Amino acid sequence: MPDQKTRCSLAQRSQTALLVVDFQEKFRPVIANFEGILEKLILATRSAGILKVPIMVTEQYPKGLGTTVEELQPFLAGVERIAKTDFSCFKEGRFLEELRKVQVNTLILGGVEAHVCVAQTALHAVSEGYQVHVLEDAVGSRNPEHLGIALKRLREAGVVISCTEMAVFELLGCAGTLEFKEVQKLIKT
Repeated sequence: MPDQKTRCSLAQRSQTALLVVDFQEKFRPVIANFEGILEKLILATRSAGILKVPIMVTEQYPKGLGTTVEELQPFLAGVERIAKTDFSCFKEGRFLEELRKVQVNTLILGGVEAHVCVAQTALHAVSEGYQVHVLEDAVGSRNPEHLGIALKRLREAGVVISCTEMAVFELLGCAGTLEFKEVQKLIKT
């Protein structure tokens, strides 16, 4: 488990990647608050693009579950979609290759399902020494009770439970920059 200093440190733009886990079309009708989660993932991906934070995207068995939702596609130009069948992203070789390339020590996670792929990926990342932030307002499960259980377990394991705006402002660090003004427009809309 990460020590207290690691768990309490702020996400630093130069050391952080955003990971969108399995936010695919077939989940749309079954995930509680899917549209609300989508809104937050759009904010997260657009902000990451402005701040030049690497974005990684996984897709669980895309042949059966479809691809990443269409609404996110414009903000993921040039981002590889990493197909997987294991629940933890860390069990997928292609994911590990891409993660090594971005050379970060912090992962910010959003996506579905919170109690399966998001949780297993977050727990695996912590065990590998990463600082992990899970965006409570950008993750979901079919059953809202499962979401609550997952967040509780992740918090107990040393994962930082955050929200999208909190993470974005941590990555910004200060006001008065052009990036701040661009992100502020996204938040106000």
